[in-house]
Amino acid sequence: MLIIIFIVFGFCFLLERIKPGWKLPNVSTWTIRVLGVNFIQLSIVVLAGFTWEKWLSSISVFQLSNFVPNWLGGIIAYFIATFIFYWWHRWRHTVDFLWLGFHQIHHSPQRLEVITSFYKHPLEMTVNSIIGSLLVYTLLGLNPEAGAIYTLCTALGEFFYHTNVKTPQWIGYI
Repeated sequence: MLIIIFIVFGFCFLLERIKPGWKLPNVSTWTIRVLGVNFIQLSIVVLAGFTWEKWLSSISVFQLSNFVPNWLGGIIAYFIATFIFYWWHRWRHTVDFLWLGFHQIHHSPQRLEVITSFYKHPLEMTVNSIIGSLLVYTLLGLNPEAGAIYTLCTALGEFFYHTNVKTPQWIGYI
């Protein structure tokens, strides 16, 4: 799945350069900063696979992987996660501690583009990963293959929200 995520990222990155939605400001040190933050995020994802994802998958409430195919389990997890992360996102905007300590960095860039999809404080990314793992493994009881589908859906959603391209007006109503 990671290869698919990188390919889709590359496609969005190229699309932004070919047909950008708006002109982005030149910001000194932006490239090195955004690459550094994204490298840290990727490291957290890899760490998760070797630590809390394994620990949190040792028990589960529903054992959904016994009843649905992996692709469906991953999609079910994604739709449930959109509800959970909607509220988690709202709290990060309204609770001062969460805004200042976690989420403010995500809104700090002067540029909005696909590479800012995962431009987050390392603690925020870690908490997001743990919340996702609790949902996918501990609550739903999905296996790592379904978890990979969930991760793919999450990445595609983030890319869609952040890619700097013009979208049809009707998309704003969804």
